[in-house]
Amino acid sequence: MTIAAVCSRAPVAISRTESVVEAARLMRKHHVGSLVVVEENAQGEKVPVGMLTDRDITISVTALALDPATITANEIMGESVVCANENAGI
Repeated sequence: MTIAAVCSRAPVAISRTESVVEAARLMRKHHVGSLVVVEENAQGEKVPVGMLTDRDITISVTALALDPATITANEIMGESVVCANENAGI
């Protein structure tokens, strides 16, 4: 079985400079619990640089009573990203 058989075809992405409020809005709009955090490389392509989850928001912002409008995705995202070709085996 390939990765393509089990992956989402339409991942939702956000820039690392967007606020946590915007991240939560995107999660709600698309009914997802995680976002791919992207930035543009030298060729103008958006490349993944992190993952932001609803748990990241809960643990790093809400539980500490911080203002989500003043915190960026970059500040709380997980930075371990592994990319794989969709034709690779699971």
